[in-house]
Amino acid sequence: MISLRFLEMLVLLIFLTSLYTEAKPLRKRTISEVQLMHNVREHHQVGERQDWLQEKLKNIIVASVKPQHGHSRNIKSIFPNYGSNLRS
Repeated sequence: MISLRFLEMLVLLIFLTSLYTEAKPLRKRTISEVQLMHNVREHHQVGERQDWLQEKLKNIIVASVKPQHGHSRNIKSIFPNYGSNLRS
């Protein structure tokens, strides 16, 4: 009969082998795959920065257009050439 110690060693060997093979990638990525992943991440970061900046600019523009303490400014007085540029 097979001894219990032999079975324990066999199970341990199978377990360690499976850990070793799962830890190693099946193949290395090619340079084009690495470059693609880099480009996708960079594109994502640029989009996030643009969204953040757009939100900040929206807050600034809204705050500058609002009348403050009884001043009755309108948008035309803030941008005096705005209306004339549209008609040209």
